[in-house]
Amino acid sequence: MIVSAIYSSISADVEGLNQFSGKVTVVVPFRNEVKNIETIFDALQAQTYANFEVIFVNDHSSDGSLKKLEALINKSRKDLDVKVLNLIYKEGKKAAIAEGIAKSSGEIMLTTDADCWFNERWVQQMVQPFSNATIQMVTGPVILEGKSFLQKCQRIEFGAIMVVSAVLVRAKMPAMANGANLAYRKSAFELVNGFEGIDQTPSGDDELLLMKISRKFKNAVFFVKSQTSVVHTFGVKSLSDLVQQRKRWASKWKVGKRFSTILTAIMVYLFQIVHLSIIGWMLADRSMANLLLIALGLKVFVEFLLIRGFFSSLEQKYSFVHFLVLQTFYPFYVLYFGLVSNFGNFQWKGRSFKI
Repeated sequence: MIVSAIYSSISADVEGLNQFSGKVTVVVPFRNEVKNIETIFDALQAQTYANFEVIFVNDHSSDGSLKKLEALINKSRKDLDVKVLNLIYKEGKKAAIAEGIAKSSGEIMLTTDADCWFNERWVQQMVQPFSNATIQMVTGPVILEGKSFLQKCQRIEFGAIMVVSAVLVRAKMPAMANGANLAYRKSAFELVNGFEGIDQTPSGDDELLLMKISRKFKNAVFFVKSQTSVVHTFGVKSLSDLVQQRKRWASKWKVGKRFSTILTAIMVYLFQIVHLSIIGWMLADRSMANLLLIALGLKVFVEFLLIRGFFSSLEQKYSFVHFLVLQTFYPFYVLYFGLVSNFGNFQWKGRSFKI
């Protein structure tokens, strides 16, 4: 209930912000995104914010996405300031973003992924907090889409992650961010030496950079909660892809060992252990079944309020059925991925990496 109340209070901060009119650079790294590149290009072309440029950075694509992007640019509106860079001697998402920032002319860097789409006021909404000179980084909500059973369950799970992320920012303990919807001052990026020191993992262009900036600047991170700040992307389609994705996410947590991240991981683990313990106790001691069932029901109800509050505040749909399904399997899911994500290799964008 406390978490829900903190999340609900965030909207007041957004409503009180002044307008920002500085130069913005949207950096979009891409690798083999021929199926998605047109969608994000159209979303960027529709933006209402006037003072921005777009830099696409090609990370050695081999599927025709570069040619398709160049064709889209040739047909685009003439006032859209867009350029394409190609990585030659380096590879990976961090290298692509760093290259885009190095060639940018904006005061604010706004990053997203090539498989995303968003509202026409997305840029305007995400950079608005920078009207406050103390704000150095802004995070925003990401919502997963998809029609499959697995994708709908991911939508619920990721909604919970977004709530926790927002609440931790509000509590001045930022621990999570998503590079699909992230903005920061170019000066802050340069002052912390960019991705230097956090390049042990191919991921972490978001959370590990958040770690560096929040250490350098106190109380300088802001979460934007509004319908127009939402970024949409598809959830993964198969269990094997889900395993690879969770291993990739875990790889950056191992690099960014901070009190807030460690505390968050411990709390999530303990919460699921308590969930399973209640069920085990109910099965072992039938005399306590009613009381324990009430405790379990209260836990599920509180979590449902969080999920409902998140999606409702952003005017997004959610499935109560998939929420209940996730409640049933999530404790086992968390414990399993918490173990396997620390071993072996993972695949990402056609490349193999060691955890």
